[in-house]
Amino acid sequence: MKNIKKYMLIFFLGAMAVSSILMTVATATSGAEVANLQKEQARLADQKRYLESTLVKTLSMDQLDEKSGSLGYVKPANLVYVALPESVAKLP
Repeated sequence: MKNIKKYMLIFFLGAMAVSSILMTVATATSGAEVANLQKEQARLADQKRYLESTLVKTLSMDQLDEKSGSLGYVKPANLVYVALPESVAKLP
């Protein structure tokens, strides 16, 4: 009877030790995943800032004017407005 209790106690302590080790490994793995996700978030935030600044530089009026001039578009010297024709049989 004492041997059975002794073996049960050893088995129980061994099971507790194994479960403790498994929980530690799972926690460490989760911590590593969180750290990787935080690095990825920081990298994406930097990329977003870079793309936004590039967009602002690209859309500035001077840049657009220069780009349109290099493509052959120029500001017209004279503007011509076209009026819509009025109907012939117009009711008062």
